[in-house]
Amino acid sequence: MLKNIIAWALLTAGLATSLAAQSNDRLDELLSQAQARLDSTSYLLLASTGVVAEDATPDAAFAAAQSAGWIGKDRQPGDGVSVEDLSFLVMKSQKLSGGIEWMFLPSPRAAYREMDAKGLINSSAGPKRLVAGDEVIRTFSAAHPSQGGQE
Repeated sequence: MLKNIIAWALLTAGLATSLAAQSNDRLDELLSQAQARLDSTSYLLLASTGVVAEDATPDAAFAAAQSAGWIGKDRQPGDGVSVEDLSFLVMKSQKLSGGIEWMFLPSPRAAYREMDAKGLINSSAGPKRLVAGDEVIRTFSAAHPSQGGQE
C-alpha cells in the first residue's frame, strides 16, 4: 500500500514538473519575441484561464481563440500582435468588465479604449502598434485579477 502511494506521488510530481517546464518554455519563447506572435500570446492568455490545457500547443490556443471569435479568420498564428489585438484578447480571455461601449459593442477598438482608460496599456503610438513579448506579459499581469490587477 505504501509503495502504491509513493509511486502515485512520484508519477503525479513528474507530470506536474513536466507541465510546468513546458509552460515555462512557452513563457520564455514569448519573452524572446521582439514582435509578439498571436499564437504565443493566445497560449499565455487561454492557458491562464483553462480555455486550453497547459500542455496545449500555441497553434491549438490560436485555433481556440479564432473559433471563439477573438481573432479574425484572416489572421495567421505568426502574425504580430497589436495593442488593439492584445487589449481584446486580454479583455475577452480574462472576462474583464468594461464601460458602456464594451458592454454593448465589444470590439478590439472598445477593448483598446477600455484598457487605455484603466491605464493598462501604452497607447502613445496608437492601437495598431505592434507589441513585444515582454509587453504582453506585463499587460496580462497588470490586468489579471489574481496578479493584483483589475477586477
